[in-house]
Amino acid sequence: MISFDQEKCTRCDICVLLCPAGIIKREENKEPYIPEDLLGTCRKCGHCEVFCPSDAVKTEYHGDYPHKDAETALLEPAALENHLLSRRTTRAFLQKPVEKETMIRIMDTVRFSPSASNKQPLKWKIINGPEKVRTLSAKVAEWMRKTADTDKNHPYAPVFKKAGDELSKGNDIISRNAPAILITLIPSESVLAENDSSIALAWFEILSQSYGIGTCWLGLLKLAVQNDPSLVEDYDIPQGYKFGDAMSFGYPKYRIYSFPRRNSADIDWI
Repeated sequence: MISFDQEKCTRCDICVLLCPAGIIKREENKEPYIPEDLLGTCRKCGHCEVFCPSDAVKTEYHGDYPHKDAETALLEPAALENHLLSRRTTRAFLQKPVEKETMIRIMDTVRFSPSASNKQPLKWKIINGPEKVRTLSAKVAEWMRKTADTDKNHPYAPVFKKAGDELSKGNDIISRNAPAILITLIPSESVLAENDSSIALAWFEILSQSYGIGTCWLGLLKLAVQNDPSLVEDYDIPQGYKFGDAMSFGYPKYRIYSFPRRNSADIDWI
């Protein structure tokens, strides 16, 4: 699964030091190795390979490499800072679909987002097309109406009622009249996969912005599905998986011209 080239290896021990599972060993004057009884605990993170300065480590597990050059990967801080500051939630979309080729390219990068122990647990669903989005929003709005009617003390009852009323007027505050929705699916029994889902969607959000694509986190949709998973039963959720997060996406109807105010970071230096 992982091989060490004896001729290239300089015995620098970087792979030994950086292996998160601690399974790479090295004896004096010999190349690194992994004891056979520890092979099963390899996280397939590839750190031993990518941090090797002499190209002596090669991984042979499943997966493929990104079509990028690591030597030119870093952005200037100012450029990245401006990109991050320019991120805004999109609540008004053009009904122009995002090209499938663009989505494939974006997701080809998002799949490299970090996950706990490099489990890479996420699966994805894309609800593609305004009519399909409206169908889901209508189901969620109906659930919200019923919930607000039967539980008037529900903390979100006013919001639920408003969502239903607005949808009947053609204003979809559940998915923001978006042309598409991206959904993450996470293992049902995983404790950390929800974090993996949030991280991956944050990557998607920031990268999509580079393509002129706007996004909106769909908290109301998530809240509804968490309470009633049957709302998404038509989407063939694999056994052992559950709904994670949802984000609408599409081309924004309007552009930004400035940055909003925000509070200073509340930092406790210890």
